[in-house]
Amino acid sequence: MKALRAALCLLGFLVALPATGAPKNIILSDSLLANADKWDVKQGTEWLGRFKWRFGDYAVVTSQSGWTTGGTHTNLFKTKTESRIANKFSFVLSNKTADSAFVNTAHEITSKSEPGLKVGHGWSVGGKEGTEESDRFAASITLNGDTTAAWEMSIGSTDVVDRHGDSMSGGTHSATLTQGEREIVLNPVFSKKFGKRPSFGMLFKMHFSPPAMGYEFVEGGRSLCAVEYFSEGLGGSAKNTVWMDRNADPRLQLVLAAAMTAVLQLQSLIARAPAVPDHQ
Repeated sequence: MKALRAALCLLGFLVALPATGAPKNIILSDSLLANADKWDVKQGTEWLGRFKWRFGDYAVVTSQSGWTTGGTHTNLFKTKTESRIANKFSFVLSNKTADSAFVNTAHEITSKSEPGLKVGHGWSVGGKEGTEESDRFAASITLNGDTTAAWEMSIGSTDVVDRHGDSMSGGTHSATLTQGEREIVLNPVFSKKFGKRPSFGMLFKMHFSPPAMGYEFVEGGRSLCAVEYFSEGLGGSAKNTVWMDRNADPRLQLVLAAAMTAVLQLQSLIARAPAVPDHQ
């Protein structure tokens, strides 16, 4: 059930099994499809914390991933438990111009519970029902090292889940790319449309043949770009696609390309990250 919730939050990784019908891309706005260049993404081999992504004229020229850290801590009477997993990575993305985007990121997943004091026979005193979970990703993007004009990307979700990993609160999810008062919203998009909250049966089906997943970047009603970080069918997370509005300012395009690359690397790390311990 935890995998099903993660699919809806767009931050979990689902192993793709063969899907029925031809694989489909994420559903994007007509305006972006009419004005965008579409590129398949080449990932390259990751070695010693260094990774490579390439699409269109954009390519990672240098990169570094930090060690994954974390652990689980409890108090003396085990009435409070907190688990944490954290990772950082950085990279430089360039195109065929003299400009380069410098990106520094941090990703943290936490899980907190207060089960109360166990007094035997399945009884507990005090405590709170459910486990609080949060997933926070932050990225700073600068062009040519100019920190005075940095863009900040934030992707986060929170939820309260029961001991089986099922949501008790419905959860929250937000994703933005900002510079001062300028804000670009990262809208979650799938290869299927959901007019209402998916039923249990649909969630179960999604577990075995998940839809394509990604983000569409929208500013003031204008769609600027999109990244598909998980595809339908056998490709799964190994097959990625991006779209870029060819009419956007070239320097903004570089920022957007860097942001989409950060999303791709984030999802790649999530696929290999150790799981947070099961809920008690």
